[in-house]
Amino acid sequence: MPKMKYVAALLCAMSLSLSPVQAKLPDKVMDLSLTELRYALDTKEFTAQQLVEACLQRIAKHDKQGLAVHAVISLNDQALAQAKAFDMHNDGHNPPLAGIPFLVKDNINSKGLATTGGCLALSDNIPDKNAFALQLLLDQGAILLGKTNLSELAASYGRLGYSSVGGQTVNPYNQLRDASGSSSGSAVATALRFAPFALGTDTSASIRAPASTTGTVGLRPSLGLISRSGVIPLSLTADTVGVITKDVPDQAVVLDVLNQADPADAATLNLPRQAGVFEQAIKHASLQGKRIGVVTNFDHANAEIDALKQQAMQRLKDKGAVLVELKLPEIFNDLWSVVLGPVGDAEFTPQMNAYLSTLPPSSPHNYSEFMQLLRQRTHAGTYLINPGRYQALQAAATTTLTDGAQYIDILSNVIPGLRRMYQDLMDGKNLDALFFATMRCPPSVISTKSDPTYKCSAPDPYTPSYMASALGVPEISLPSGRDSQNLPIGMSFMGRFGQDPALLGLAQAFMQ
Repeated sequence: MPKMKYVAALLCAMSLSLSPVQAKLPDKVMDLSLTELRYALDTKEFTAQQLVEACLQRIAKHDKQGLAVHAVISLNDQALAQAKAFDMHNDGHNPPLAGIPFLVKDNINSKGLATTGGCLALSDNIPDKNAFALQLLLDQGAILLGKTNLSELAASYGRLGYSSVGGQTVNPYNQLRDASGSSSGSAVATALRFAPFALGTDTSASIRAPASTTGTVGLRPSLGLISRSGVIPLSLTADTVGVITKDVPDQAVVLDVLNQADPADAATLNLPRQAGVFEQAIKHASLQGKRIGVVTNFDHANAEIDALKQQAMQRLKDKGAVLVELKLPEIFNDLWSVVLGPVGDAEFTPQMNAYLSTLPPSSPHNYSEFMQLLRQRTHAGTYLINPGRYQALQAAATTTLTDGAQYIDILSNVIPGLRRMYQDLMDGKNLDALFFATMRCPPSVISTKSDPTYKCSAPDPYTPSYMASALGVPEISLPSGRDSQNLPIGMSFMGRFGQDPALLGLAQAFMQ
């Protein structure tokens, strides 16, 4: 029996009513895809109000109690009213996301709802305008449930998924481990079905790594595919918004909504746009004859991940892919020290200043005011902020690196050179994508806990993720098994710039 017919029969068998008294939905409904939810809402098998209530009940059960994952910072007190309004006008002919609830990382501006970035200095920041990407979803009639926790201001400094506003996000599959960062709340919320999907941001690994550690699907799109307007910046050379979903088809639904140019974000103006391109790309997805470069640079940091990678490679072969073992040039081994670290240090303060200047009167309007407020709120009571993050914010107050020769050289020479090298490599070997483990090691141990079962021989488990960030190309992390500690492990496909739909097609073929 098709899943939607099963759910309809289940609702009927439980004598649930769509009358004014709203009945509780069974947990199985939360596993429906976005397409199935669309069908159920349009045919009134259940209501948006019931769906929102089901999400809120799951959050109440496991966010601050139960599993106590601390994935959600705040809730939208208008969500139920918006769901009821949708139900009153539901004519059965709706856009793909109308009436469907979702969550948003708390560094993405939300009108009338605080956008803190997980930082006490911005705890009163209530924007008067939504971020461009968020507005696209709301224009469809999607319902914002609330904001998700993150590494403070999207940078972890050794405490992944921790913020002074939201506390420590915990991996739902193992309470001793984190869910990486910085979009940890969005990933955990999606994994636990707090909402059908969530928005995150990714600068150096912040969507892909949390997706890998929670068994969800996370795409870092090509730079410019999705607008960053109205997002607290970390480093606009690499910042991007993205989506975390439970499967690849759900990615396609949301990406087809977000795939819009934004005049306020110049990076979005240079990519071709085509309506429905992502859903079309996955309809006839196949790996047959596709040439996949299997990257070996990052192997041998954890034996269980190596074994899961070998299993994934066998799956690729079984599906008809041609595998090409590939050792990338040495410069790709650590693009943090070569590109992302220096660029981030140079860009954060001036770009944060520009963001702060757009905020309403209740918020700080420049970096000096921001730091003054942070000091007041940090030292007024318990030392809540991650000390490493605090020290970095203090150091950034006096940076002059944006005018430095190193920063200019990286933007003018190093990054263009890397992109040419990557393009030549892909063309020379006629590759459709690269393939590797998203992270070199399993999710790390929460800084306040200990776990002797954690095994990692790599000084930095995130080095694979730095490639897509520095190159500006798309990468998608896909659930690919569990380790002996029940922790999800992800594998990644990385594609060519602007060919995100083709990459999503490969991902769908791999997961089918």
